[in-house]
Amino acid sequence: MRNTPKEIKGRLPLLVGALAIVLALMWMLGRCSRQRQSDFAESPDVRPDGDTIVVAIEMSPLLYTRTADSITGLDYEIIRNVAAKHGLPVKFRPFVPLHYALDGLERGDYDVVVAALPATSETRSKYHMTDAVYTGRQVLVQRRDSASGKPHITSQEQLAGHKVWVVEDSPYKLRLANLGAELGDTIYVNTARDYSAEHLCMLTASGEIPRAVVDEATARRMAEHNDRLDVSVPVSFSQFQSWAVGRESLRDSFNLWLDEFSHTAAYDSLITCYGLK
Repeated sequence: MRNTPKEIKGRLPLLVGALAIVLALMWMLGRCSRQRQSDFAESPDVRPDGDTIVVAIEMSPLLYTRTADSITGLDYEIIRNVAAKHGLPVKFRPFVPLHYALDGLERGDYDVVVAALPATSETRSKYHMTDAVYTGRQVLVQRRDSASGKPHITSQEQLAGHKVWVVEDSPYKLRLANLGAELGDTIYVNTARDYSAEHLCMLTASGEIPRAVVDEATARRMAEHNDRLDVSVPVSFSQFQSWAVGRESLRDSFNLWLDEFSHTAAYDSLITCYGLK
């Protein structure tokens, strides 16, 4: 169901205290690369001629993070490397709500959407999904018990009958619906329209929402700086993480470029640096 929860609405000031977590994450990811000012981020938008590739990229500790004039992020760096190799002018459009970027892709505002989007039958039926950029999975984010230090839910089976939050338009909603069917019970999925995976982790840590399902890479980075969070329960097997592309011909080109880049030492270095290997 689509809704903006009463528990969240009007409580954005509570997120301010959690910004320290984000700043710490920015510092940590900054170690992966010294020079991050993108030559492509400021490229002129010559979209009418089809020369510039406009990339909507999700702001997250893994994909894209900006502080002052420095930018870090695994997906951001992969695109920069590919663009540099092939002489592609790229314009980055950072975003937070996933639905905002996907709506823009359908309108033709963007050529590529880079987000925590596994290549599933659902996403493939809606978008031109690239081949795997890397692999990842979804995990449950919840608070640890203040007394025992243990999480309330320790397995997927225990999610039956509970509420779980995901971002708007996330394919994780379908995964949870299927999991509920497998368990023979309902998992109540609430969607947060204007929030990112980071926000859901912060809201879980503050007790504003009971639990959320987000991509493992983001969850682990948030948990590293907040010992109240438990991210030990997987909700899916490893899945291919892909990008949604606006047209088939561009997807085919990206598949060739990504395959080429994935066999380089630079790719291996990035995957290791961002903790995915």
